[in-house]
Amino acid sequence: MTSYRFRVKASWNPKGIYRDIIIGSDRMLEDLQRAINTAFGLDSDHLWFFGTDQDYWQSRVKYLCPLEFESPDPLGEWFEFFSGRVSEERHNAAEVPLRDLNLALRDRLCYLFDYGDEWMFYLILEEKREDDPSDGAPILLKRKGDDIVQYPLDEDEPS
Repeated sequence: MTSYRFRVKASWNPKGIYRDIIIGSDRMLEDLQRAINTAFGLDSDHLWFFGTDQDYWQSRVKYLCPLEFESPDPLGEWFEFFSGRVSEERHNAAEVPLRDLNLALRDRLCYLFDYGDEWMFYLILEEKREDDPSDGAPILLKRKGDDIVQYPLDEDEPS
């Protein structure tokens, strides 16, 4: 029985904005995504993915938002083929438990939320906790920095 403690850092201010999240190794990547969004004050109305290391769009392996498997873009693969992009390995994040990533301490993942605004985070596996339940729900252990203002008001708009 194992859980993981991840430090999730905002890529634009990694020392000033981060969260420590503990989650069971049997939980799905989609559960981790929801925990990250909740911890940073983001909604979940956008596409997102986890990638390898800190490669974001260039990740050779991506764990995609389940919505992308429910209604895939029929032109997406065609465009990628003709634009010369190297194909990537894609998985449904709702079907991949964290344990299947075979992460070692200090391994990194990247998380990109909202393909338009590109909120980029990276995760570092800080600790494997062997005595915790492997199916444990995510727990926000520590936070630094304010929540993210996802939709800042335009100064010209009325409040």
